[in-house]
Amino acid sequence: MSRTFRPVMLLALLLPVLAGCSTDKANNCPGVSSIVDTSIGTIFKPNAPIDPANILYTVEITEVHGSCNVDKTAVNSSTDVSVSFRATRAPNGAAATYKVPYFVSISQGDRILAKKIYGTEFTFEPGQTTVTFSDSVQSADVTAGKEKKTYDYLVLVGLQLTKEQLDYNRASGRLTP
Repeated sequence: MSRTFRPVMLLALLLPVLAGCSTDKANNCPGVSSIVDTSIGTIFKPNAPIDPANILYTVEITEVHGSCNVDKTAVNSSTDVSVSFRATRAPNGAAATYKVPYFVSISQGDRILAKKIYGTEFTFEPGQTTVTFSDSVQSADVTAGKEKKTYDYLVLVGLQLTKEQLDYNRASGRLTP
């Protein structure tokens, strides 16, 4: 991650309200959530200016769910994460397959402790304007630090956006905390 993009990502974690965030202290699992600033990605036609007239498609994270196994001391947990997506485009498109990069990270407070990037493919049929799809990640592992428990951590999910895509999201006013 570049030095200039790191503060932008940290700010994206601190400022927005986390969508669907919950920590289940009853079973000691870390909370699982998507990050508002990185929940929508607008993909533009290649080599075209960033302009609404040049949108190829838009993809968004619609739901994030987690299931967790945790040890009795609440020091180690393994969370399986399911992510649901929706992609939209103009109705005049031909059949097309795209790959969407997204990340799953482990955070504690305002610090990202681990991050891994995944990708999932989806296909628009000819003339199709909306497609829903999902992907799952097994074993987002948390090992609690000194005087911490696994429920003190969050498993965060977002689209792996470029700085330009993140700036576009913020400038377009589509994201509201």
